[in-house]
This record gives sequence, structure tokens and C-alpha cells, in this order.
Amino acid sequence: MPIRHEPEASRYVLLDDEGDFAGEVEYDTQGDTLLLVRAEVPMERRGGGYGVTLVRETLEMIRDEKHGKVQPICPFIAKFMVKNPEFQALRA
Repeated sequence: MPIRHEPEASRYVLLDDEGDFAGEVEYDTQGDTLLLVRAEVPMERRGGGYGVTLVRETLEMIRDEKHGKVQPICPFIAKFMVKNPEFQALRA
């Protein structure tokens, strides 16, 4: 599923295979650090793995495109990063 960075809205958006909204990660910027404040998947899509896909794709984009370091404020993102140590290098 594709992820899209929308810097004007301070968010990363997950789209499903049809191009429909499937979730978002909102962030604030503090220097060169992205404070990942919220990961949200629409209620009707919960339980389908969209949250994990959303967070994984967002962190991969941040890493691959060198958007900076991250500080996970959202508990879901923080827990995901603990369980997936390949993203620890992104931590501020």
C-alpha cells in the first residue's frame, strides 16, 4: 500500500490499493526531529493490519528519504519501534 508525505499538513497518509484513505500519522517538527504524535486508522479498517502497515511504511519513508530523526509520542508507534529494532536508529 502506498504512503504519501503531506508536509503542508504535517502528516503521512496511507492509501489502500484503490487509492482510498486508510490511515495517517500526524507529526510536529522540533528542529530536525519529527515528533510522531498520532497514528490513526478509520474505525471500519481497524483489525485489518492497516495500523502496522501505516507505521512501518511511514518509518521506512522517513528513513529512506532522510526526513530526520523521530521521537514517538504515540504509544502505538513507540511500541512498534520497540518490537522492530531495525527502526531504532531513527530515534532522536
